[in-house]
Amino acid sequence: MLINKIITKLLNIIFPVKCVCCRKISENSDGEDILCENCREILNKEANHDCQKCGKPPYLCECKKIKYINEVLFNYFYSGNKISKTIYAVKKANLYYINEFFAKGMYNSLKISDKINIKDIDIITNTPRIQSSIKLYGYNQTEILAKLISKYTGVIYMPIIKASKFYDTEQKTLKQSERALNVQNKFTVVKNKKIAGFIKNKNILIIDDVVTTGSTLSECARIIKNIGAKNIYALCAASVEHT
Repeated sequence: MLINKIITKLLNIIFPVKCVCCRKISENSDGEDILCENCREILNKEANHDCQKCGKPPYLCECKKIKYINEVLFNYFYSGNKISKTIYAVKKANLYYINEFFAKGMYNSLKISDKINIKDIDIITNTPRIQSSIKLYGYNQTEILAKLISKYTGVIYMPIIKASKFYDTEQKTLKQSERALNVQNKFTVVKNKKIAGFIKNKNILIIDDVVTTGSTLSECARIIKNIGAKNIYALCAASVEHT
């Protein structure tokens, strides 16, 4: 632990952390703050407000209902320029301090919300990323978030779902009415003969970055249910708000 802290401090000296929104160097010497004070204040105002429909903060909002998912929990509402820029940074830049910023926020929401009990979760997994994006950027951002949250919670991480080679259109490029059809039958279970045995009667937590219509989460949950999972929950960095 001490060695990791020393390495982190050295990295922050050599490669100082910059605010992902305005690009100013962060004043936080431990490198855990990816936003300057001004941008953080704006982000919290834009994305951490009470839901317009139920009047609850993001981590308590129950307006998002997704088929095959028992409960969905998220840390921010996906509203405003600042949250979109920070999420974009997660998708496009595999930097430890950006990943940890979101993973810690998601974990903290998990701890204080009564929607999902950490003790009830047996396995943590993640939504798949389109293969062309993985080739381009070299990683799956939801997998990294899932592994970090697995570390914080002590719950085992297991890859369960992968995208097929026919899944080649990103959800963000489509209209809401097109998204469910785009992911239909485009995901498969990873090639592991032991997966079904591990999954049967287990409670699964799926990690995602942004939930919009919930089509991706729903399709992943359907497949996981079909191989024997008991309950399926979702934990996301942000969600489009119901109005």
